[in-house]
Amino acid sequence: MSGITDPLPGGVGLSHISAYEWEAADGVCGGSPHLHLACTEAYVVTGGRGAVQTLTVEDGYAETPLEPGAVVWFSPGTVHRMVQGGGLKVTVLMQNSGLPEAGDAVFTFPAQVLADPEAYAAAAALPAREGPEAEAAARRRRDLAVTGYLELRAALERGDDGPLRAFHEAAVRLVGPK
Repeated sequence: MSGITDPLPGGVGLSHISAYEWEAADGVCGGSPHLHLACTEAYVVTGGRGAVQTLTVEDGYAETPLEPGAVVWFSPGTVHRMVQGGGLKVTVLMQNSGLPEAGDAVFTFPAQVLADPEAYAAAAALPAREGPEAEAAARRRRDLAVTGYLELRAALERGDDGPLRAFHEAAVRLVGPK
């Protein structure tokens, strides 16, 4: 995470999101951990409570509380996971509107999935936009991302930033052709 020293130049995307209410393997209800390779992102909390968990080489693991009025910035390369605390609502400001959807966002899937572009695409896909099939696919995607995230977090908590650096390298290799 960084301060407001990383401005949002160019086209800015705006969306309204909330964290999943579904419990993950670690008992936390929240979103799919991911990073952006080239885009700065900001969360503006408009309702409820929660937190954002981040992983960086510089700061390791951190958790920042989210409550109405909070603004949290993420520079490129920051792994982030939004955690539900109750009714959490966030407005997202995203640099380079459309770029994250074109491949700038990379989920923290385990290394073997990141190493295979076809396996990554299959794991990241949401075959439907709404309904039970969409929810089941979103849960599978989130849970797989949490599996990889927890491995990265555990390594950082042991003082080992090697797995996070390897994740960054794999993310670049994965989206480089795009």
